[in-house]
Amino acid sequence: MRAAKGAAGLVKKVELSFSIGILLRTLFAPWKMIVTPPGRSLDDKFRAALDNLVSRTVGFFVRIFSLISAMVLLIGALLIGAVAAVAWPFIPVLVVLSAFKGVF
Repeated sequence: MRAAKGAAGLVKKVELSFSIGILLRTLFAPWKMIVTPPGRSLDDKFRAALDNLVSRTVGFFVRIFSLISAMVLLIGALLIGAVAAVAWPFIPVLVVLSAFKGVF
């Protein structure tokens, strides 16, 4: 039971350190909130639209790579937690067996 709680804590820690909910909510937000206000002329409006598009594209890719990294770490944490939860009951038996094998 303790190993399962530890695994759940590890998964929660990974989720909190990557802020997965915030990354998903702001997936298409501009990178670092860098936004160019449109000017008066048509040329300034096109330039601002292009700048904002580039900022949103950069933000999207940075957030996607962060989400992919978070998912890889979450899967790793889940696998480690599952192995620990399965192995946890066998640890006392392994201690006795290793002590027995070391003596004889």
